[in-house]
Amino acid sequence: MITDVFCGSSRSFLILSVWGALATQAFAQDACTSYVVKEGDTLGSISMSAYGRLDYQAIFNANTEQLRANPNALSAGMELVIPCGDGRLSATDDVAEIDAAVSKVGNVSSDTQGKYRAKIRFVTGGDWYPFADEGLSGGGFLIRLVSTAMQRGGNDQQFAIDWVDDWDSHLTTLLPLGAFDASIAWYQPDCSALDTVSEMTRDLCLNYDFSESLYDAVFGFFTKKGNKYENARTFADLKGARICRPEGYSFHDLDAQGLMEPVVSITIDDYMEDCIKGIMADKYDVFSVESQAAYPALEAEGVGGDIVENPRISSIQAIAVMTYKSNPHSREYLTYLNRGLNEMRDSGEWYDIVASSLKEANDKLASQ
Repeated sequence: MITDVFCGSSRSFLILSVWGALATQAFAQDACTSYVVKEGDTLGSISMSAYGRLDYQAIFNANTEQLRANPNALSAGMELVIPCGDGRLSATDDVAEIDAAVSKVGNVSSDTQGKYRAKIRFVTGGDWYPFADEGLSGGGFLIRLVSTAMQRGGNDQQFAIDWVDDWDSHLTTLLPLGAFDASIAWYQPDCSALDTVSEMTRDLCLNYDFSESLYDAVFGFFTKKGNKYENARTFADLKGARICRPEGYSFHDLDAQGLMEPVVSITIDDYMEDCIKGIMADKYDVFSVESQAAYPALEAEGVGGDIVENPRISSIQAIAVMTYKSNPHSREYLTYLNRGLNEMRDSGEWYDIVASSLKEANDKLASQ
């Protein structure tokens, strides 16, 4: 039976961002430039040329407006930005710096405005590196994005961000009982066909509102070399597969493709490395998480050459802020946040926050 959970994993493997992937000299000339898509190109093939790796989250982040609708269908003639390995959009740009004002972690509060309105109470959880983690400046880039968005877009609304690491309590207790107004951050389900989704997806669609996407995570699908699903060309080709995702990850992308039990067998293991070990032991056929999380995990387990990512199948999962629909201010609060996010995307501040945060996270891991 599927147990579907929609928050960032509370015990996820340390993520080495693709921003910091060390490209060999043979690939360096393709990064830090723009690229015109040719017939037959995929984001995977472009990423291999630029960085020597199949995962392409960095390219997606730099081209979200063009690629969000369908990253698997590139059009010949489309021009893409290929960022540098350290996150710069071009070789002449400076690497974005983290403002010292956001380095404090804990209760992040805006107290100078909105005196005549109730303070919006956000809650998040840690140990979701580098998305939301108290060891990073500002608590990780998702927390920085929300905090900054609430101060943009002409907002004059007080807010505070607190930490409760029991992610499940956000869903079952804290939002429904009104202890907090909004939770950062959850994978947003596809609510367009409620008659074909899992029970948990239906519950979220009926009882929760979601902000616009804070960040679109590229999910890859990995198999052991020689597995019969290695050459699957479409989601339909995964029928019958034994699929593993770690605790805290959603399956609504598979729901949308009709890949629910008993069509497929889905297992949620406690840790990412458990899924990887299950793949190597032929317990599972497919392992699926964010591509940028998978590669360092595979290297840590010493199976980087034995497990391969399918270059033809991927999904995009939007990470958003969630509010409970019975909260009378649910939509109002999300409007403040969305207004700020839109301004940040237009100004380029969104990209700077993501790039600088991922660079910081990568530097921390490299120094360990």
